[in-house]
Amino acid sequence: MRKVLVLFFLLLLPLAVAQEIKIVEYKIDGTMKVTVDKVGNAHVTEMWKFTPNLYLQMKQAYPTTYMLRREFENKRSDTEYKNMKIEWDDSNNQIKASYVMLGAAVNKGSYWEFKLGESDLTLSTQTGNTVVLTAVQPLFGGQGRLVETITIVLPEDAKNIRFENGVIKYELPYNESSKNPVFLALAGLAIAGLVILNIPLKREKQ
Repeated sequence: MRKVLVLFFLLLLPLAVAQEIKIVEYKIDGTMKVTVDKVGNAHVTEMWKFTPNLYLQMKQAYPTTYMLRREFENKRSDTEYKNMKIEWDDSNNQIKASYVMLGAAVNKGSYWEFKLGESDLTLSTQTGNTVVLTAVQPLFGGQGRLVETITIVLPEDAKNIRFENGVIKYELPYNESSKNPVFLALAGLAIAGLVILNIPLKREKQ
């Protein structure tokens, strides 16, 4: 199952570090915006705001964003990413990320399917082609919590949008202009070749 929720840092945080610092409260406020294009690629921007103690532990465990990116890509080998960028924001105790997930939405024939993962998600609002979901999850055995808001923007002409069991399903009208131009060019060359080859045959018959 393709997972979109980026909670990799919860798995990366070493337990030994957590045990060394007294836990007062761990809280993460996350926002994610996912814009899905007509071919199923997802353009994602995220922001995760930590309580100061948890942010400090993350910085101690992973002092460079390259280390976070490497761990993230290693653990998410089921998905192909492009243009991934991760930034620390020390003044606000935040991690910011942006990337493109190739083929995040899959064409099932009569509809498209965009899987969001196995986390408990609640549909907050749905307006036009925009779906807003929320998730609240306990962390570290109930000593903290994650509150996340996910905004998913589907193509403008998406219709019959529904959210079912962690999956967004929608339909797109068939578009003649969406045909692959390379395929059309090859088809044109093939037709031209047949015409050229057929010319001498007609002349012989005359």
